[in-house]
Amino acid sequence: MFSLMLLGFTSCDQDEKHSKDSHHEMVIDKDKEIAKVSEMLDLLATATESGNLDVIKSIWNNGDNTLLIGTESNEKLEGWTAIENAMRGQFDELEETLISISDQNIWLDRDARTAWFFEEMNYNFIYQDKAMSMDGIRFTGVFYKTDEGEWKLVQGHLSLPTSIDIEVE
Repeated sequence: MFSLMLLGFTSCDQDEKHSKDSHHEMVIDKDKEIAKVSEMLDLLATATESGNLDVIKSIWNNGDNTLLIGTESNEKLEGWTAIENAMRGQFDELEETLISISDQNIWLDRDARTAWFFEEMNYNFIYQDKAMSMDGIRFTGVFYKTDEGEWKLVQGHLSLPTSIDIEVE
């Protein structure tokens, strides 16, 4: 009888643990978290268009462990200060920036604490009085969620599609 009671208590304990784990997973609304990350990416595009460095700074992690890889071979920007300086230079050089996002995909880890994304976008701007367009830019990166529940961008990578002519013999 005692072993049956012990088995009963053990199974109740297991059910309670399972319920807590299931409840924990139910608390995370992944669609809501994906929508928050999407909102941050849209806000980043809008702030980049207007040159609003304060908003951009609020989206990026402002530490030394932040990384942005640009489209040029020498654009490996480590730390928020390097990213901020590069963006300042960009805002000084470009006018009338317009960014259109044509594809966006966002994924979350199991606990919705890390998000990674892919966007394809067109980047139109005026540079030295000439209208310029960069189509099909691919932007990938990683966000993490702070203990306060804010999503912060910690890594980004921009790349341009290239056309390689390969001759088949």
